[in-house]
Amino acid sequence: MTQAINAIRRLENKIEDLTTTILSSPRYSSHPPQRSSEHLSTPSATSQPMIDVASHVTALPTSQLDSSGFSEVGPSPQVVGTPSTDLHSSSENARKIFLSFSQHGVAAWPAMKQILPASFVISCEALGKDYVVEYESQRQPLPMDSNISNENRANSWLTGLPLSVVQELSDAYFAVFHRNMPVLDKFYFFSSTLSLAMESSFDFNIETCLVLNVLALGCLAVKAYEEGNFALPSQKLSTANGFVRPEWYDLMLDDPPGLRFFNEARKRVGFLMCQNDLQAGHYYMLSTLYYAQIVRPIDSWVTVNRTALHCTSMLKRHENIDFDAWEGDMLCRLFWNALMYESIITQELDLPLSGLQEFEADMPIPKFTSCPRPKTSISGLLVDDDDSFFNFHFLAQAAHRIILNRVRYHMYSFIEKKGSPTHSITTEMHHQVEQWRSNLPPSLQFSDEDDDVEDSASPAHVIAKAMLRSRYFVAKFHIGRPYFYKALHAPAHMNDSEYTRVAECLRDGMYWPTTMGLCTLMKSALPLKFGWCSQCFGQVLLFHAAARSGDAKLRATLPPGWRDWVHIMMQLIESCGKYSPAIAKDAEILQLL
Repeated sequence: MTQAINAIRRLENKIEDLTTTILSSPRYSSHPPQRSSEHLSTPSATSQPMIDVASHVTALPTSQLDSSGFSEVGPSPQVVGTPSTDLHSSSENARKIFLSFSQHGVAAWPAMKQILPASFVISCEALGKDYVVEYESQRQPLPMDSNISNENRANSWLTGLPLSVVQELSDAYFAVFHRNMPVLDKFYFFSSTLSLAMESSFDFNIETCLVLNVLALGCLAVKAYEEGNFALPSQKLSTANGFVRPEWYDLMLDDPPGLRFFNEARKRVGFLMCQNDLQAGHYYMLSTLYYAQIVRPIDSWVTVNRTALHCTSMLKRHENIDFDAWEGDMLCRLFWNALMYESIITQELDLPLSGLQEFEADMPIPKFTSCPRPKTSISGLLVDDDDSFFNFHFLAQAAHRIILNRVRYHMYSFIEKKGSPTHSITTEMHHQVEQWRSNLPPSLQFSDEDDDVEDSASPAHVIAKAMLRSRYFVAKFHIGRPYFYKALHAPAHMNDSEYTRVAECLRDGMYWPTTMGLCTLMKSALPLKFGWCSQCFGQVLLFHAAARSGDAKLRATLPPGWRDWVHIMMQLIESCGKYSPAIAKDAEILQLL
């Protein structure tokens, strides 16, 4: 209640300030609007402009707190209607420059061409603006063959898989990837999907495709256990410390791991490509996750679009979906997984949107409703004490994505004048980030000095702890980035407080846990590798630009230890370059600095 009241008060203050400004303007004083009794007697005539003003000034969290204290953030500005009357002058709009939210877009800033070395500028101009998309679009498709021996090329290798192997790979998937991207229902998978796939001898049906994708991701998960030296779930009771290669480790030897399972799913889904239901959406979202983990961003964009198509189709076909029921909640989970990933990949690569955003305002966040289950032994075996921790972790990431979309909507345009970006909007965005952090459940709370990911129980815990801390700093960094643009392109309009914003931006852009330490050792489990590498690419440019700037005040904003941090980022980009030609090219041209 306190947060809701404070939000209303801030909104009222903003409306009062705007009203005072309009009333005091010369244009208003010389030509005040004529009021008539019929206008005053019509509610819509007085209330509608106020709604437009409120939506234009800022998008405050119109949220409710559930019983756990977690804040359910309202719709992002990309689904908020644009006012019919523009509050800015047409001349000001003509001078407005829209800033790319993409970190690759930093290289195209006009000031960068003047500050950075000529060799770097020439290389970027030769590559072209959309070189990342071009490099990724022209790469060879995933091979259709894997390391399966000739005698096992028939389906017999699949039907001959021991149930224990299927179980262990599935457990590895649910222990790592499912926790950070909860697409499936664990109970339903083991009690129904897996049973149907194995009973049909892995025939051409959607259940088989889902199981094969789970096994493919399970191979990547096992690889992550090995990279982090964690004992597999099946080895927790053994006396050995750390990772021990299982007897079936040969199934992991594809490049990338899991390719043989993923290819078998691709073969089958060709005959099911017109299936349009929740399970088909699950298949394409799991394919998106696999492509993202092996750093094929264009392929992942294609499959997340297919996921979005299934979501929008179901939302339009069924007008009265019960989102409190299990199946409706599963649709919510699929929707938010797709929306979050699509937002990241399209903003970085400037790719077309699917239209999924149009439904965001009407989609509740998932409640993780339990699948209806009989009172059998399997019911008790599939209860995980960590479920609530990771469920809230996912909801926190969804809320964070909404806030980032708001930052992009409200702050990523620039006008060369004093007071741009506006202090009020910047303060409000920082407030929303801090509110997001303070409303995290106790199990997810963290401090700026937390550094205990190395002591985590599993790869999923390492990633979860690192992701929340990193996302907090990412949001703070992006709020400050427009001030860096202003410092480079309009230093005459900068003041001391805005240089402080730049210093905070660079400080918040350092030492993100997901880009260093154990997270970068476990690259097989690190989510959004392409996104993190793209972030690091832009940050390397920003730090170098500040260091080479002729503006002494801008150089003074560089935080201590920035060169060491740039070295860490370069290591991540170079190490991921072997998975992606675009990232390899990024590393190559950054070496010119």
